[in-house]
Amino acid sequence: MVAPDAPVRVTVLIMSYQHERYVARALDSVLEQDGDIPYEILVGDDASDDRSRSIIAEYADAHPDRIRPFFPDSNLGLEGKAMFNELLERARGEYVAKLDGDDYWTSPAKLRRQVAYLDAHPECSMCFHNVLWRHEDGSRPDIPYNSPDQPSELRMQDLLSANPVASCSGVFRRKAIHPLPGWFFQQPWGDWQLNLIASQQGSIHYLPELMAVHLTHPAGMWSRLSCLEALEGITRCQEGLRGIVPPELEWRRREALAVTWVKRAAEHARLGDRAEARRCLRVSFHVCPTDVRRLRRGSGQRRRLILLLRLTVVGPLLARGRRVRDRLSTGPAAAGAAVRRARRGRRRPD
Repeated sequence: MVAPDAPVRVTVLIMSYQHERYVARALDSVLEQDGDIPYEILVGDDASDDRSRSIIAEYADAHPDRIRPFFPDSNLGLEGKAMFNELLERARGEYVAKLDGDDYWTSPAKLRRQVAYLDAHPECSMCFHNVLWRHEDGSRPDIPYNSPDQPSELRMQDLLSANPVASCSGVFRRKAIHPLPGWFFQQPWGDWQLNLIASQQGSIHYLPELMAVHLTHPAGMWSRLSCLEALEGITRCQEGLRGIVPPELEWRRREALAVTWVKRAAEHARLGDRAEARRCLRVSFHVCPTDVRRLRRGSGQRRRLILLLRLTVVGPLLARGRRVRDRLSTGPAAAGAAVRRARRGRRRPD
């Protein structure tokens, strides 16, 4: 039992919205944590109109020593960032663990393992672990969220191009992310930015154990986006970090942003919009001009140059070749060839 005035080591923040099918499983997975770590659960429902609130209230009534619900009168907006801030303000723990109401933990040792690591490594601002990525409809097989070559240590420069941290896996030092800076609320999403904030206060450590499930379903915030919409959101995130990253990392931010513009160009080219693809490519070169010293594998520079050749040289040449072929197949020369073939067809052998 956690008394109101007792010290709390970990606060688990659960965000729920339209999660009546999932939130009980999320709560159970937290209540099943082993060890003697004093923890509390703050559950915020962002004005769902399904049964999410009643389910959370039932759990709070059954576990008043552990669960504190927060039910605002209306949706707080900002894609869940406002709700997270409200819960973070109410947190009493030295550490903060985050869990969306449609995900769940699979290891009873999760909190114990992560708290033990953070206790032993004061230079570390957060740690995370591998997660099983599951598609609810079974359209894809379950796969680990992180690849086998995932580095064990991350710093800010490693987070500028992508976010390798599943939202249900992180445990933070509360002082590393509280209070949240103003720029956090201007961003399209919150998970990626939360990790960037933590990286400003220390290193981030990765534990390779699979200790949670991240569920993808049609109502999910990320899964309902098209590829282009996701890339546009990533662009806004990276652009919003201007002036946030240290000056010595600005070139890394610009390089990562340029790569995202290249990906947008490639997607537009795939969809047949070559004009918009060329525009995105021009923006990429404006953001980060080509540097021959950085034509290393994985930097995105090679892909950009190849796409430039496709859009400005190879593509137009192929299109011109098709136009010439079409004219030859429909012009006077083609008509004469057709007549000659017809005449040859009417001849009979002696």
